[in-house]
Amino acid sequence: MLLVKNLSTSFNFFSKKIAILFFVLNINIAHASAITVNIEHSDVLNWDPIQKISPGFGSNGPVSLNWDPYNDFFTELLAYDRGYSGGAAAFCWYGENCALQLSVTAENTALQLQSFDLGYYGYGNYVSYTVIDLATQSSILEESPWINGNIGTLITVNASSNKGFMILFGPDGFNGGINNITYSFYSTPVQAPVQTPIPKAAWLFGFGLVGLIGFTRSPKVQ
Repeated sequence: MLLVKNLSTSFNFFSKKIAILFFVLNINIAHASAITVNIEHSDVLNWDPIQKISPGFGSNGPVSLNWDPYNDFFTELLAYDRGYSGGAAAFCWYGENCALQLSVTAENTALQLQSFDLGYYGYGNYVSYTVIDLATQSSILEESPWINGNIGTLITVNASSNKGFMILFGPDGFNGGINNITYSFYSTPVQAPVQTPIPKAAWLFGFGLVGLIGFTRSPKVQ
């Protein structure tokens, strides 16, 4: 009977743990809904700088987008509604690497960059791109694919960061363009503080001090 009771108690304990786990997963999935940023929905006119006309366009919740992270005239992204592999895109100037930054603005949150499209204005050409994780300041993906001027090229990233990402593309950012940036975000577990163990020397000192106090307060024997 005791064995059956213990098994029943253990089963109830693990059932509660599993229920809590599913509850947490459901919260994270709800927060991780994919967001796709389309330049054609920016309401920014052709050749206008996106960050100046519509600051943070495409931002959502704890994720902030900056279309001019270097605050530089030549690398800031401009809007154009057609012609980049048959669609709209954000571009910059000749001979420059365009830059788009996605930043996490809340604690205990992670950003997942899923993908983006690269387009080309013209017949087609090679366009180099680099994705940098802002948490490590290191490149996690870089290639120079051929971008067809008739149909956009999907770049799949599927990487997560608690700081965000920088996307660079070029070096001819005028004819190369970016669109359909897809990302999501989700909550991350709160890290419990790590308890620092008390050194043995401190324990010995404490016991010695208590003993000394007890000795000095002992009554005299008559």
